[in-house]
Amino acid sequence: MKKLSLIMLFLTSICGCGYTTRGFVYEQNKVMIAPAINKINITSEDGSYSNYQSFPILLEKRFTNALINRFNLDGHLKVVSETTDALKLECTLTDYTKEAVRFTDSDDVKEHKLHLIVHMKLTNPKGELIKDMAVEGQSSFFLSGSRRKTETVAQNELIEDAARRVLEAILEEW
Repeated sequence: MKKLSLIMLFLTSICGCGYTTRGFVYEQNKVMIAPAINKINITSEDGSYSNYQSFPILLEKRFTNALINRFNLDGHLKVVSETTDALKLECTLTDYTKEAVRFTDSDDVKEHKLHLIVHMKLTNPKGELIKDMAVEGQSSFFLSGSRRKTETVAQNELIEDAARRVLEAILEEW
């Protein structure tokens, strides 16, 4: 019985579960991140629960900085300036929305949810497309109560979440 237990333990330690933390491997180990382009239509009238649509200032610049910081923290791909032998990442911010999610008994907004849609394009040094997809960052904030936070804090969390999702889309092999 003891011998069988040792054999089973040995086999499971060798085989494992098959999960790996290894990311996608590219021929290049460098990436050039182009400044994000903001193509969000800020003149649309889509305010179901408010008279105005708030819009973060310098959203594309803040997103680009968050993306560069995220790549530097991760370390799988080194962020470089314009070179001929690096991958090129281009991001376009296509939509930013703020929606009311929860209401009080008197129909006042209690919680908002923010969404940021980013279209990303990753090309190799020859200009061939590797990945072309949209990712969505999300964040929410309460206007009152113990989990209250400002919209500015929620916007910063939204930008960080979108940058994290872009990085994962590039490095994960799912």
